[in-house]
Amino acid sequence: MDMISLQLGGKSDLSDLAFQVNQIMDQFMQKSFFRFRPCGRWQPAINLYETETMFVVCIDMAGIDPKQVEIHAKNNILYIAGERATPVPAEASCAKILVMEIDHGPFYREVSLPEDVDVSKVEARYHLGFLWVELPKNKTK
Repeated sequence: MDMISLQLGGKSDLSDLAFQVNQIMDQFMQKSFFRFRPCGRWQPAINLYETETMFVVCIDMAGIDPKQVEIHAKNNILYIAGERATPVPAEASCAKILVMEIDHGPFYREVSLPEDVDVSKVEARYHLGFLWVELPKNKTK
């Protein structure tokens, strides 16, 4: 077995350390280590933007049918829920999983919104694997 070394010092930070630990585990388990940890729910990544007239939430929805996603806003919280199917190759019967990093299954996400959002005018559109939710600002504030 090859020697595994962990380099600390210099400009190393926690993210570098986590990356190095993952590399060690990959080497130790010879790439068969599963990084996926199944749980009841997962959370898709989001970005939150603000313009002069609205807030925009971008949600990573790769592999998810947008018709299977529920979105609503209430009490200045945006709720997003749905499910992503397990991605499988076309010839799944003979495929052996070596690494599984893509989360799948049901998901649920809450995004706290600023006070000046007009939740009655929320609009959403799906484009290139991203769900874009536009939340207009109240004009009275």
